[in-house]
Amino acid sequence: MGLILVEEESNMLVPPSNFSIVEDNCIYRSGFPQPSNFPFLQSLNLRSIIYLCPEPYPEENLEFLRINKIKLFQFGIDGTKMSEIIQFLSTASAESIELVV
Repeated sequence: MGLILVEEESNMLVPPSNFSIVEDNCIYRSGFPQPSNFPFLQSLNLRSIIYLCPEPYPEENLEFLRINKIKLFQFGIDGTKMSEIIQFLSTASAESIELVV
């Protein structure tokens, strides 16, 4: 007789890779979100996402944004400039980002 184990679906919220808080409860940064990260992102009550890659934003992610009324701002930045942008975003205040968004 064999035993079959069924893994129950986890209710754990999974943040995107490299997720961190830049400013409490208002500015966050992360790697590109996957569908498994959507429940976590919903918990943040995001109003907008700034996407810095030149590649098109995937349709599945766009649908998530539409459903949750999240605005997408895309600035296709050359990879050689990306570290400078990330450095700026990680030190910027909420007020300076508000001017952009």
